[in-house]
Parts: sequence; structure tokens; C-alpha cells
Amino acid sequence: MFHGTTQQVAIRSNVPGAELYVNEAYVGKDNGVTSFQKSKSYMITARKAGCTETTVPASKSFDAITLLGVFLDFGVFSVLVVDGAATGAWQQFDQTSFVVDPRCTQ
Repeated sequence: MFHGTTQQVAIRSNVPGAELYVNEAYVGKDNGVTSFQKSKSYMITARKAGCTETTVPASKSFDAITLLGVFLDFGVFSVLVVDGAATGAWQQFDQTSFVVDPRCTQ
């Protein structure tokens, strides 16, 4: 409710030419920016020919700012229904910037 239902996330790789994916959707080569919906889960993958791909989860935690909804209606509607069940906005992604590198032996 206070921080919205999406969160912008930057992803980059230190390995030149690495392709970056979020839930198997192409984000960019070397770096990219995308929006995560707080109600969904995401896996970030870095791939490069000749290297082993690396996949990391985007972890989430409770957004304490959500508790401000208690001041609006004692949290009954704003926190439990809107932020929790409907939009997932009571969570936030722990990171807004990720560095994911494929494992290359060269």
C-alpha cells in the first residue's frame, strides 16, 4: 500500500557477454533493469557459452512500513486484505541490485 506492488531491480554480471534472465525471460546482456511484482517469486540466471550457468533466487521479507496501515483502519482492511492477500505488497525484495556471474573456467 505504501511502497506499491512492484519493485525495480537492477541486474548485472562481471563476465563480459553474459546473458541475464529472470524466470527464463531475457533481461539483457551484461546488465539490465526490470520490475518485480511483490506477489511473485523470481529466479535470476546468468548464462554464457562455454560457462556453467548460475541461478540465484530473489529473496523477500516483510515490509515493516506496511504496519502503518494499522493507523488507517487498525490494519484490518489495509494490511490483511489489500497488502497481504490481494497484492503481496506487505513483502519487499531484500535486494534491488544483483550481481550474477556464470562460472567460467577460462
